[in-house]
Amino acid sequence: MKKTLLFVLILFAINIQAQTTETFHDFNAVTIRGDSISLSIYAGKKILVVNTASYCGFTPQYADLEALYLQYGGPNFEILGFPCNDFGGQEPGSNGSIDSFCTGTYNISFQMMSRISITAPDTAEVYKWLQNASRNGVADAPVAWNFNKFLIDEAGNWVAYYPSSVNPLDTAIVNWILSPNTTGIKNQDAQFVWTIAGNPVKDVMRLQFSNSRRMNCTFDIFDIHGRQLLMNTLSIGPDMKELDLPVHSLPDGLCLVRMLDSEGGMHMQKVIIQN
Repeated sequence: MKKTLLFVLILFAINIQAQTTETFHDFNAVTIRGDSISLSIYAGKKILVVNTASYCGFTPQYADLEALYLQYGGPNFEILGFPCNDFGGQEPGSNGSIDSFCTGTYNISFQMMSRISITAPDTAEVYKWLQNASRNGVADAPVAWNFNKFLIDEAGNWVAYYPSSVNPLDTAIVNWILSPNTTGIKNQDAQFVWTIAGNPVKDVMRLQFSNSRRMNCTFDIFDIHGRQLLMNTLSIGPDMKELDLPVHSLPDGLCLVRMLDSEGGMHMQKVIIQN
């Protein structure tokens, strides 16, 4: 009996551990303009996830979301909007009409995603994770209406949930955006700045640097499904200002460039390859 009980407890512990290993970065999504992406492209950024609707009493929060994004969006923070028609039928339009409404009425510049379902039985996988402690390892947070908000940290961990009534510019949300990154996963190192320039030469991706120290770096390029397409390792010093990576063998489209430095920093940037 004791052996049986011990075996059951071990299985229970393994099951709990397995249930909490998922992160936001494990999921895929489709943008409002039809591009399939891996949410791992947002590794290193804090994320505010919000389900939106065009004909809701909370729709004016679009203006506050855009204000929040204009103030803090960039290398360290992103907003992802997921249109949904499940709550009051207040998002009945197509992706095209939703996109036109967002850009035409509120000048939305943060990333809007394709319309999804949040309620059962057709719940999008990422929202199963967001709403269930058994998946996210933190809390149950069933979405009850439009403009519910979830906060995700740089490592893709579930942090907090706020209902529709909490404004995007609430002090708690702003303070979280400004709080230090404690995950160990970095999007940008203040002492090391790099950008991807427009391709000056066909079939070449030009990386530009501004740094004050020498370090070994590994550059990886991944497609939107997380498959590694290219890897290049080199030493970068203060005298090195740019590097050309050959990309003629890579497929056209959205990809993720990741740079790992020898001091433990991780820097990531999205780019569209057009050979």
